Amino acid sequence: MVIKLGTNQKIFIRFLFIFMCSVIFCAAGFCGEKLKEKDRIQYINIDFFKRFNDECLIKYIILGINNNYNLKNLRLKINELYQVKNTEISKLFPDLSVGANYLGIKIPHVAFPYQGFRDNAFALPFITHWEIDLFGKRKNKIDMKREDINAAIYEEKGAAISLAGEIAGAYFNIANLDEQINIQNKIIENKKEKLRRVQKSFDNGVVGKIELNNIKKEVSAEEIILNNYKKQKEEFSSRLSYLTGEAPSDCYEVQNIKEIEYAGKIPDCIKGDEILGRPDILQKEAGLKKAKIDVTLARKAFLPDINVFGVLMFSTLTPNFLWKGAVANLMAGATEKIFTGGKRIFDIKQKKFVYEKMLNEYLDTDLKALKEVNDTLYNLKQDEATYRVNLTNLNFEEDNFIRVSNSYNSGVKGVVDVLNQDNEFLYEQSKVLNSKVQKFIDLISLYKALGGEI
Repeated sequence: MVIKLGTNQKIFIRFLFIFMCSVIFCAAGFCGEKLKEKDRIQYINIDFFKRFNDECLIKYIILGINNNYNLKNLRLKINELYQVKNTEISKLFPDLSVGANYLGIKIPHVAFPYQGFRDNAFALPFITHWEIDLFGKRKNKIDMKREDINAAIYEEKGAAISLAGEIAGAYFNIANLDEQINIQNKIIENKKEKLRRVQKSFDNGVVGKIELNNIKKEVSAEEIILNNYKKQKEEFSSRLSYLTGEAPSDCYEVQNIKEIEYAGKIPDCIKGDEILGRPDILQKEAGLKKAKIDVTLARKAFLPDINVFGVLMFSTLTPNFLWKGAVANLMAGATEKIFTGGKRIFDIKQKKFVYEKMLNEYLDTDLKALKEVNDTLYNLKQDEATYRVNLTNLNFEEDNFIRVSNSYNSGVKGVVDVLNQDNEFLYEQSKVLNSKVQKFIDLISLYKALGGEI
């Protein structure tokens, strides 16, 4: 069966086509709001880590930011929320549907004497529904979804900053443990040489069994320390692998910890308003804004809903599917709830309580941030002072070792004296490196406490 379309029908179908295309293009524009993967690097203030002048460190941080699966999931969450917001925006547009139906009816000709009327026909109804946002209810819902997106973005930023700090912490510990293992091997070598000489003296009856046993215990204790260093290095290596999204490995390219120095200036004091850029505070602020909008929306529940319904149906009940045989209906009106048992009033009160709770959480987060910054800055200053003292003590031990070596060359001191002094010097080196890394960890803690802005 061939259906012939009239002029009016063609005009209507053209209008329908243009309308649907405009809606599709608008929706496509909404879907275009998607964050790019490279934007994550901008979150972490990479310039802070560049002040350590270590390219290996920068390489692992960028690797982790790009590969970490938890960060990838947070990015997917943001993009998911964008689509939730777009779905809410789409409700601003009218719904339009079309159906194809078969009609089989029998009407007495006495009641409907029109000669061209058919009792078997096809119908093509177009149905539309549009909720007019006269009071801004839909706009409020869209604004709430935007705040959800903002909160998710701040959550991702906070996670990226935390991840960069954890990677740097693991990296510095691996670099330190590499050198600690080297130092410990030298200490054990000196202890074994001392044991060899004491054993020889014991065999000659010069020293007693107690002294020999004590030297053996010293060697065993140093070997236990070495094993602990190796175990710690393996743990930090596994952690670095996990953070960077790589398979576990015990072989990482790291710069010598002796050569790593922080080139930036350590702040003496920090203003209280510098914490306002922390992602966790901004995330709470977004939640607070959403709760406030939710209260406004609960109040607007007392306003009526404005709806438009329309039906346009073509059918073959009349000959040739003509415009004059179409059935059209348009209805617009307001719907207002008269009695809901107090539900809307209770809803407003409940939303207000949620807002107050969110406000308290925001203020609590603000206070915690101030405490964290204050504690971290204090620890950094104390550990910086400890590092300086250890450097001074290292110079003393170096001078002592030189003097003992000169005495040995003059025949005043023995080999055992040189070995003991060498170990004292190595112990001091170990303390210096540990305090240096602790200072770096404090710097990273301050970096995280300030939301990366240091």
